[in-house]
Amino acid sequence: MPATRFGLSFPPFYKLNMTEKEKLTESADLLFFGSGEEILSPERKVNELYLVLKGIVGEMAGKEVVGVYREEDVFDSRSLLTGRIENSFVAHEETLLCALPRQAVLAAAVNDPEFGAHFFARISEKPGLAGRGGQGEWQNILTATIREAGMRPPVFLNASSTVKLAARAMKENHCRAVLVLDGERVGIFTMSNFCDAIVDAIPPDTPIGARAHYTLHCCDIDAHVFSALLLMTRQNIQRVVVTEKGKPVGVLPQIDLLSFLSSHSHLVSKQIEQAADLNGLIEAGGGIDAAIGTLNATGMKTPQLARLVQALDLRLMERLWRLVAPPEVAAGSTLLVLGSGGRGEQILKTDQDNALIFDEALDPAAVAEAAEAFCSGLLKVGYPPCSGGIMANRPAWRGTPRQWQERFLGWIYQPEQDTWMHFAAWLDAEVAAGDPARFAACRDDLSGRVRGETQWLGWLARAISQFDHLQAENRFWRQLLHRHDEARFDLKKGGIFPIVHGVRVLALEAGVVPVNTFERLEALAADGRIERAFADDLAGALAFMMKLRLDSGLSARRWGAEIGNVIDTGALSSLERDSLKESLALARKFKAFVSRHYQLGRF
Repeated sequence: MPATRFGLSFPPFYKLNMTEKEKLTESADLLFFGSGEEILSPERKVNELYLVLKGIVGEMAGKEVVGVYREEDVFDSRSLLTGRIENSFVAHEETLLCALPRQAVLAAAVNDPEFGAHFFARISEKPGLAGRGGQGEWQNILTATIREAGMRPPVFLNASSTVKLAARAMKENHCRAVLVLDGERVGIFTMSNFCDAIVDAIPPDTPIGARAHYTLHCCDIDAHVFSALLLMTRQNIQRVVVTEKGKPVGVLPQIDLLSFLSSHSHLVSKQIEQAADLNGLIEAGGGIDAAIGTLNATGMKTPQLARLVQALDLRLMERLWRLVAPPEVAAGSTLLVLGSGGRGEQILKTDQDNALIFDEALDPAAVAEAAEAFCSGLLKVGYPPCSGGIMANRPAWRGTPRQWQERFLGWIYQPEQDTWMHFAAWLDAEVAAGDPARFAACRDDLSGRVRGETQWLGWLARAISQFDHLQAENRFWRQLLHRHDEARFDLKKGGIFPIVHGVRVLALEAGVVPVNTFERLEALAADGRIERAFADDLAGALAFMMKLRLDSGLSARRWGAEIGNVIDTGALSSLERDSLKESLALARKFKAFVSRHYQLGRF
């Protein structure tokens, strides 16, 4: 049969050339199944890869739905390697399938390893999944205005100001150009002009008016950033003057513009550094949001993106703390970021989890006032409050080292319903501001008390079973099976949490210091506590689910909807649904591993 009969223009078949497609389909069969008819049954020998041309197929483990396949989906690729399957496949409605011969599929996989990887590679080795749109983000970047991209505030000097004064102004304002006022004229004096003055042996008290340029290259504040880049390229200049209604309101250096177009991160870092008040940090917070969209669109891996965002978040929080806290409070305290922010696994601003350790000599009232101002400032920057109240403006989440030690004893010996959550948040802490030694002493005190307590670690680990993951999975698969408009699934509860929490407890038992889940997995594998291949697959599954959550959050942000952990699985591509199925299976397997390790059946 000719390849054109099936199209094969969708992932991963689109990677094959026409000759490869023809070889793959020349001996393929068309199969029809009525509604409710069984296609494959357990232990049956499998010699074909099935491509759904029309209809819908459910994968059943007994009475539970564990997979759904629709138009342009394929099943069951794993069985091609083993020759047998574990579950049954049933047509949920009238279904037309293309049966691709096993040998032809395997031959195509050998000739094109990337094609084969989509079917046969473990999730930690799969190539980047197609079908997730980054074009929208790139379109937003290319059509962004200078107002949206940001600019540096102008520094004005009179034409009578000296070269020495101009140099001092550039140093103090962290800029490489000042605008020169000469009557009705506006000129510019740059670092290049200063270097020329030095080379020409111009006295430092020379007025800058004589050395300035009065032919300015300008862009309106509402012009597209691409227009500014084009002007810089055409004129071979390093900055443009930004105007609003014909008047200079800022300067846009080339390095800032290129940072915006590439990653935003350099510009955001500068914005945080130069922020003199809360408004400056609010602007920087918006820059972090823009950087996330840009970097995700360029294909940056989600774990690396999360760590970059963490670095920017920590710098912003440190700057905010020093803006709102009196000098003596800032010097005598250590500010912590907890939870996913501390692990470096929170990308979009979903909540703020923070805590504070302060010296005995400080006035508690002054500390409380600073903590309130900090949490209020974070809210204005765009970090929502923590629904569980894990915030430094709450008395329970700030204290002296002695007060924290007393809380730890209560958590260990008189635990309450939410104690595990508090303990977990603290285990994932990262220092945002202040002396890390205060935190290290508290952390070592807490972990040292429980590290060898197997029964207590089991009590902490049992939180991994608080959600019925299998029931939640079956619910959304059934929604897909019945072609619901939306098939909602909570990624955090159903997939991310069991991996993160199980790794957290195992790392505590092993004395692993890093708090990032990927680093914890690496350490546990290196120590032989988890098999290397299993650890790699868990890391791959976690990274994939973080990516799905990020893409869903970015989509929600574009539409002004609430950002959360629930995704619409009906909007996923075939390859993404297959990888989600594999990721959830790995999460269940790891949950069982942790349950056996800590004998959770006894609790």
